[in-house]
Amino acid sequence: MLEFCNLSCTVKKKQILRDISFSVKRGRIVALLGKNGSGKTTLLRAINHEIRYTGDIYLDGAPIDALTPRERAVKAAYLPQRLATPSMSVRELVSLGRFPHLSPLSRLGERDRTAVSDALTATDTIGLADIPVATLSGGERQRAYLAMALAQSTPLLLLDEPTTYLDTDARRAFLRLLTKLVRKDGKSALCVLHDINDAIRTADDIALLEGGRLTFFGSTADFLEKRLPEDAFGLTAHKTDCDLPFYY
Repeated sequence: MLEFCNLSCTVKKKQILRDISFSVKRGRIVALLGKNGSGKTTLLRAINHEIRYTGDIYLDGAPIDALTPRERAVKAAYLPQRLATPSMSVRELVSLGRFPHLSPLSRLGERDRTAVSDALTATDTIGLADIPVATLSGGERQRAYLAMALAQSTPLLLLDEPTTYLDTDARRAFLRLLTKLVRKDGKSALCVLHDINDAIRTADDIALLEGGRLTFFGSTADFLEKRLPEDAFGLTAHKTDCDLPFYY
């Protein structure tokens, strides 16, 4: 689905990523973890062709730099960490996710309107559909942007800390939704997550960046077995009633 081969990025003469190689397979959620400055956002920006890189990125077997912006947008929905607040309603914002599927000057069809409605319902923003985005709270705005990404109807989701501004209940609801989309619809996701506990309870695989290098890629079970939450982040494991520990 998505493959990195010896990816390196240098920004303003500073090397941010060094020889990154791993893959995101169809039907799996990969959590991208690392401390601030480790290169997580840079990796997603490289996929979106926002910054130059060396090495290769393949999407469905094709070099990503050989695809047009529209072709990339049909295959992968990218939700960055920070977005501007547009002067439009929530429904209009979510409808922007359908533009890669439309021909120039064409309007939304029935299939597009259904995708928008489904995305609004899935993110619990249907009640906000006619409200201006600028009037929303931080959590409501984040859910609206998530709906826009879902309305894009791509097989791959690229999410940079998508649960930012969400309270605990909304955060858990979104991660359940993400899991459902991947399991039921066969999507894949590469997701930067800040919370280790969210990552180990959601992701199939973990990619750990340290100092711009990939120091671990493997299953979540292997990540825990190697005690990487303790060693890489200095966290302490606390036993819980479920099989997974809680880290703090």
